[in-house]
Amino acid sequence: MTAFLFRLIMFLSFLLPAATESVRAEVSDFDFLEAINVPGGLVPATSDPLLIAIVDDGVQISHEDLKGFIWNNPREISGNLIDDDGNGMVDDVHGWDVADDNALVAPPKNRLAAYYHGTHLAGIIAAVLRKAYGDQAKDFVKILPIKALSDHAEKTYIKDGYVGIEYAVRTGADIILCAWSSVHISEVEERILRQARDKGILVIGSAGNFSDELNHYPAAFESVIAVTALDREGHKLARSNFGSFVDLSASGHQIASSGALSDTHREVHSGSSQAAAMVAAATVVLKIQYPNYSPDEIKAALKNSADPFEPEDTKLIGKLGAGRLNVGKAVAGIQQADSHKKSWRRPQGFLLYQQQNKEKSSWRIKVSGEIKGVWFKRPVAISNQGQGVLHFYREDNTGENPSLSYPLDSMPDKVFVSGNKVTVRFESASKAVESQWLMEYRVEPINFRTRFCRGSSYLTEEGSFDDGSGPEEYSAGTDCKWQITAPQGQVIRIRFTDFDTEAKTDFVYFFNGTGTHEKIIAIYSGPNIPPELITWTNKVLIWFVTNATNQGRGWLAEYSFEEKPIRNKPTENSNRQ
Repeated sequence: MTAFLFRLIMFLSFLLPAATESVRAEVSDFDFLEAINVPGGLVPATSDPLLIAIVDDGVQISHEDLKGFIWNNPREISGNLIDDDGNGMVDDVHGWDVADDNALVAPPKNRLAAYYHGTHLAGIIAAVLRKAYGDQAKDFVKILPIKALSDHAEKTYIKDGYVGIEYAVRTGADIILCAWSSVHISEVEERILRQARDKGILVIGSAGNFSDELNHYPAAFESVIAVTALDREGHKLARSNFGSFVDLSASGHQIASSGALSDTHREVHSGSSQAAAMVAAATVVLKIQYPNYSPDEIKAALKNSADPFEPEDTKLIGKLGAGRLNVGKAVAGIQQADSHKKSWRRPQGFLLYQQQNKEKSSWRIKVSGEIKGVWFKRPVAISNQGQGVLHFYREDNTGENPSLSYPLDSMPDKVFVSGNKVTVRFESASKAVESQWLMEYRVEPINFRTRFCRGSSYLTEEGSFDDGSGPEEYSAGTDCKWQITAPQGQVIRIRFTDFDTEAKTDFVYFFNGTGTHEKIIAIYSGPNIPPELITWTNKVLIWFVTNATNQGRGWLAEYSFEEKPIRNKPTENSNRQ
């Protein structure tokens, strides 16, 4: 697939489920439980069951892996064809199909192979909870299936996902799993996510599977926990998305879980959907163990306990979240999850302040690799916030002149400090006042796709142009244009002096005019210098697009203007071939 077609398909995608690979499972062992360090024998801190909604293509609620986990509406009488609870849905005993507007939440029987997704995710969640709580797990959590794909859909795109989120909010879900994505979000969809946030509901979203850095929603919405997938070696799964919007990484390669084909069937699938289901399950465990935790405290426990890792590809620094999900460490709570450490190397996390009869506390954030700097959010009180002043220092400058200083109660919503080494110091106004607060931080990574060139350049004088990378390899995901315009009546001669691109994958397009809708004059790709090109008119648009792998050294071209050749009109006796 060319970079052009890849990008076109990606932009046209609408709410795609985030997992595509499938093979039949030959094992019953859920080995991913070890990869994310799920502890066993936990004692719950609450007896009130939590409700986790799975907004997807349906859930095979009769599957043996899900027995006892499926929600039963206590205000609805099954089969009486009456809307007993007055919510507008008749007999929504176990959930609702928002796409077909009925109570049938299981996949359609004639399309079980295609409608596997929600069942597979539900099985992952159930497996995590059984490992943590044993046979009593079903007493502590219920799964609310919300089917957001019509039985008669031509393609398995989750088109009614946000309608499903609305139903989950109204029904009282504590956690909502949305393992589907789109590159666009509307004002109405943002409002739905804000409603969930304002009710304290945690939404978990999958980052998507296009191996691209674009934001995908709902995962990229600020209050949603965005999850990308790792392979068995702990590297980013090849096709999983990445970017500064990602919050956590988790296992997502060949995950065995429940299948929809029968009540005993299991399948293996890969993708960020499976990783998101694991984070959703970890969130459930944390809510059971710490029922009074706020959403920020839940996020802090997840992020501050994640196992940090340095990506082999430096272009991924700061784009895979806080680290690898570690459920066992998260269960220790934020007080134990590195709260005693003063040096942080995670790209994301929370600084936890607890008054300990000290006037000053400090934290040092040092991320390996190249980043732009670090963003800090305004502190959120856990108990009494207290009074004091926050100082922010660039690099190792912790002397008398901080880069920024703010009183704790009047810090802006966000503060940016440049550099890959940042120190934060808090000076408390009183040692006697007990206070406790969290401050979220997140590094600002380098956007390599615009590192050497960005947007469009307009050239009207003879000269040269290049991809901008100089002696380095050009960027992954490059999308740059050059518009060359010669005087009227002239054409443009283009001659490459250097040319090295990945053959049949990274392309330099030449369009006759000013847009990509014009006819293509030529397409160049590969390691060899292409032939000279003479345009058809006085205008040419050059478009350079690359994919995410195997970047070359780029190219350099000279261009000049010359009179448009006059073509003789053929006579009757001319030889035509």
